[in-house]
Amino acid sequence: MKVFQALADELVAQGVDTVFGLMGDANMFLLSDLIERHGVRYIAARNENAAVMMADGYARATGRCGVATVTQGPGLASAGNALTIARQARTPLVLLAGDTPVADPLHVQNFEQQPFALATAGRFVPVRTPGTARRDAALAFREARTGPGPVVLNAPMDMQDEDADPDEAVPRLPAGVGVQVRPAPDPGALAAVADALRTARRPVILAGRGAEHAAGELVALADRQDAVLTTTLMAAGLFTGHPYALGVAGGLARPLTRETLGRADLVVAFGAGLNRWTADHGNLFPAAAVICVDVDPAAIGARWPADHGLVADAALAAGELSRALPERRRPEWRTHKLAAKIASADPFDGVPDGDAASDGDRIDPRSFMRICARRLPADRTTVVGVGHFGGWPNLYLDSRATDRAFLAPWEFGSIGVGTAFGIGAAAGRPDRPVVVFEGDGSLLTSLGELDTLARSGLPVLVVVLDDAAYGAEVRKLVPRGADPGPARFPPRDLAAVARALGVPAHAAGDAASAEAAFDALLPLRGPALLHVRVARGAVQDRF
Repeated sequence: MKVFQALADELVAQGVDTVFGLMGDANMFLLSDLIERHGVRYIAARNENAAVMMADGYARATGRCGVATVTQGPGLASAGNALTIARQARTPLVLLAGDTPVADPLHVQNFEQQPFALATAGRFVPVRTPGTARRDAALAFREARTGPGPVVLNAPMDMQDEDADPDEAVPRLPAGVGVQVRPAPDPGALAAVADALRTARRPVILAGRGAEHAAGELVALADRQDAVLTTTLMAAGLFTGHPYALGVAGGLARPLTRETLGRADLVVAFGAGLNRWTADHGNLFPAAAVICVDVDPAAIGARWPADHGLVADAALAAGELSRALPERRRPEWRTHKLAAKIASADPFDGVPDGDAASDGDRIDPRSFMRICARRLPADRTTVVGVGHFGGWPNLYLDSRATDRAFLAPWEFGSIGVGTAFGIGAAAGRPDRPVVVFEGDGSLLTSLGELDTLARSGLPVLVVVLDDAAYGAEVRKLVPRGADPGPARFPPRDLAAVARALGVPAHAAGDAASAEAAFDALLPLRGPALLHVRVARGAVQDRF
């Protein structure tokens, strides 16, 4: 047995059944062994950054550890952007990176992979010797699962071809060991939070992505204390269907949410990376005391001021609070009138009806969102890439799904990652379609992944909101009198490009063509792209 075979065996022993990657000298035999001997599903990306983004999307959609592999030198270097996104998102992910031969320090692709991995992923586990290959791989998975964030497992090419130790003993962890620690709340700190909830008149329970596992406990606490519920953008949909769920808090909050949160006197945030966008720069809950509950003490008050903090797992803290507090009714806060308003709220209230900003053959993006709200499958995973276009779907579209229904790789502010991320999400959750919203500038940096999408056959609809520009830059340049010309580009037929790469595609520039496109593309049973020419005059200024 060779080391690359031992590594493949350990990946399978760790429960890996899907690997994303790009093949090269330093990982091709490992990949071949995973596919041929173990039957692992391999989704081949067209660039290394996309491969890691797919693994990230897979991990966030499933809660499992995502796995990708790239080759040495430029292979790893090209994945740095995605590794940084995964690190900031605290995604459990293992990237198995090949490395140049130890015996050839002057190899043309040689560079110091360890400091690069530490600067991006944040953690690095080397395959130390042929006799420790499986133990080293097991360590990488243990570190990824205990978190936070990705791990680069580094395997030099020449070492991979050496003989492995067939009798290598790999320590197996007992059940429950090797997963992320869930800290219990300190009794004194918990009592302070309980006192705040007990005396509050208009409390809010706000959940972030770090509290997705605690939805039941948070709903029970809110019901016991007559609190209203809301989420950060990254946890959108978590409380869908609850009569006092206000939806997303932040710059993209809807009018009723803004009105209600503006009256709150206490916000208890669970697993939420509170920042200036969540608080809408102080405008969203200006009169409220803020308490943060988080497993990471460094996160409390780091990006937005908190009056109190509680280091604890969200589910454990919410459960303890429910047991510590008597049931309380606040009839002036959680009223039947408020529930009726929530039930009847229209996300398009106040939005111009029709093509208010239409421009020749370009549709007002708000008008297009109205069509999306009617036509897109309600039980879907929504992925929104980074760019000016991102505000439109986040403001106006909902999903019936409550578990990981909204995914956005926004952590590093990088364009060009949405399509790959959506492919990974679809690979992890084939039970529901994925709708990816991308901009033209973003898509054009990663066109090769349309080929990946075509080969995968996954049910992913890529909706390209095309303003023939870097819209965010135009929005910032124009008010200051600067020439937006360098941020604008000639129109391109992106539907034709998609079809050339094997993806069925349609184009739309008005309501009739958008309806016709959805007639042709839905129900979604495989890859598809809808190229929507949106009006340049519609400015999204809420984030």
